Amino acid sequence: MKVQQRDEIEPVEKKIQPKVSVIIVTYGSSKEVPDCIDSLLRQSVPIEIFLVDNASLDDTARVVSDYAERYENVHAILNEDNVGLAAGNNVPMGLCQGEYLLMLNPDTLFRDDSLQRMIEFLDKNPDVGVVGPRNVYPDGEPHVSFRSNWDIGDVVMWRVLPYRFPRFLHDRLSSYKTHDVLYVSGSCLLIRRNVFQRIGGYDPEYFLSIEDVCDLCIRVKQTGSRVVFLGDQEVVHLTGRSGVQAPYIVVWHGMQGSVYHFLKHRGIFQALIVSFLLLGACAARIVIAAMLGIVSGRYRNVARIYVRVFWCLLVKNPILAWRSRLSASHGNAV
Repeated sequence: MKVQQRDEIEPVEKKIQPKVSVIIVTYGSSKEVPDCIDSLLRQSVPIEIFLVDNASLDDTARVVSDYAERYENVHAILNEDNVGLAAGNNVPMGLCQGEYLLMLNPDTLFRDDSLQRMIEFLDKNPDVGVVGPRNVYPDGEPHVSFRSNWDIGDVVMWRVLPYRFPRFLHDRLSSYKTHDVLYVSGSCLLIRRNVFQRIGGYDPEYFLSIEDVCDLCIRVKQTGSRVVFLGDQEVVHLTGRSGVQAPYIVVWHGMQGSVYHFLKHRGIFQALIVSFLLLGACAARIVIAAMLGIVSGRYRNVARIYVRVFWCLLVKNPILAWRSRLSASHGNAV
C-alpha cells in the first residue's frame, strides 16, 4: 500500500457534509500538529477539523493558520489567552456540523481506519454516548486509556505516588478488552454532538486535568448513555509533552482539578481529604528535591515548582472559592 506524502493529501471538498467534527486544542504544539492532521486527513470518513490554539508562545498559531488556509475543511481559532483545555474544547461548539465530535490531543495519531470503526460502533449502539480507543506508545505497547473508577485511592495512586509507578502497573495489569468504563482517555474521545450539547460540554473550571474528561463522562452517564472503551481500536499517543513545556501549570492545575472534582462530585469532606493528601505529597517532594538539589540544579527547579504548588493549594484551593460563594449566597438570602 502506497503511503501518501503530506503534499499529496487532497483537502475534503467543502460541499461534503462532515460526519465528524474534530476539535484539537493546541499549546506549543507546532511539532505535533502536522502528523496529527495528516493522520486525520487519511481517514476515509468525511471530517471537519477545528484547531483551537490557546495563545501559544511559539509558532503554533502560524502552523494552524497555514493548515486552515490550505484545507477547506480545516478551521483555525486563535484564542488571545490560554483558556485551558476544557474551555478550549468548548470554543467551536456552535460551529460544528458533524453528527459526532472527536476530542483529540495534538500528540495523538490515528492508525489505519480506527476512526471509521469507532463511528460504526456508535452507529450500531444508540445507547452509547462516548467511546475511546486503546492508546499505545509508538512501539505498540498499550498505556493509560481508561479508568473504571476515580476515588481517593486513585488520587493516592496517581497524584501522591510518583507517576511512573501507577502508570507501570496500569499498563501491565489492565484489561484492554472492550467494556463499559467510568471514563476514557481525553486524548481521543468520540462523543455524540447532541449529547455533548445536552450536557453543556466540558466544565471550564477544569483548566488542565484528567478530571475534566472524568466529569464529562459522569455527566454523559447521567443522561442514560453508556461510556465504552474500545479495546480493538487504537491510536498512538505521545505522552508527556505538556509536562515538559509547562511543568508548574501541569502540576498545579492537575492538583487543583482533583480537589475541585471531589468537591463537585463527592462533597466537602472528601475534598478536604484530597487537599491534605496533595499538600502532604507536595511537602514530601519539596524535601526530597531540596536534598537532591544539593548536587543538581534540576532538582532545585523541581523544589521551587512544588513550593509554588504547595502555596497555591493553601491560598487558591477550590474549597476556599466554594466557601466564598456559599457565604455570598447566604448573605444575599438574608
